[in-house]
Amino acid sequence: GASDPALMNLMKQMIGERTDHWRPEMASDPVQDKLLELIATRKKGMPRTGKQTSPSAPAPSNVINIMDALRKSISAEGKPRRRK
Repeated sequence: GASDPALMNLMKQMIGERTDHWRPEMASDPVQDKLLELIATRKKGMPRTGKQTSPSAPAPSNVINIMDALRKSISAEGKPRRRK
């Protein structure tokens, strides 16, 4: 059964071969890294004033830019000619 010492040694050996020591890279999330980078970049570009910018300020959010890019990409796929 499972109490067989030879079997336990084999199991430990198999687990040991497939086990790796934890490294910080294992928990890296490229999407989160990119988001944090974007947030940091946006913070640097913001004015240092205490008040918030008004909603009518000409600074579209990244979400809108991404959506525009997706729409352009999708519409470009459907059409043979390219617009610049």
